[in-house]
Amino acid sequence: MKSVRTRTCFMLSLAAVIGILCNGCKKNESAGGFNETRVAVKTGLPPGANPADAKALSFAEFISIPEPPGVVKNDPRYDKQRIPAFSNPLGVKEGDVVKVRGYLQMVTLMGDGDYNIRIGATADSADGYIVSEIPDDDDLADKKLRPMVIAAREFIKSHMLQGKDPSRQGSTVTGASYVELTGQLYFSDNHVGDAPVPDKQGLHRASSWQIHPGLAIALATEPGH
Repeated sequence: MKSVRTRTCFMLSLAAVIGILCNGCKKNESAGGFNETRVAVKTGLPPGANPADAKALSFAEFISIPEPPGVVKNDPRYDKQRIPAFSNPLGVKEGDVVKVRGYLQMVTLMGDGDYNIRIGATADSADGYIVSEIPDDDDLADKKLRPMVIAAREFIKSHMLQGKDPSRQGSTVTGASYVELTGQLYFSDNHVGDAPVPDKQGLHRASSWQIHPGLAIALATEPGH
């Protein structure tokens, strides 16, 4: 009887330890691995925003947008609200619907189900890329956007990935398709103040500004054609 109680106590203690560890894993997963920050901001659009009225930005203009003044790394003030408008040459702010053209170089299936896509300025190199994420439709705060993200993800699968989801290691787009991407201008504050470092592929982000959520993607005519 004593050995039974001992084993029971041991199992309960083990379960408690595992629970603590798992909770820690979830926190780390949310904070780092899945980049689940500012979810309320990046899963919807501001009231009145219309994807049909997207502001066109060139690739060079997009990466020239300055960082919002006063924003710090993982700024708690903006976890659930958009960063206020600030003066900049393009007159843009977080929450604007924008569209930009470039070469789709790589698509990665993230741990939270998002399609993370990289768009480069040239067909032969992804270095200096723009990031966009097209979320799983179930994760959208604004359910009216569901048909758009479903169509965007299906477009990428059918036109660039032979009908398959991207891999978690990243699927390179053969031929680097020239596309026009439309979505919300979003500032990722995870790396504010950090020194620029290459990613696992040895490549660099050109900006902490992203398009998130990405809402529409279409093939575009390459410059000079």
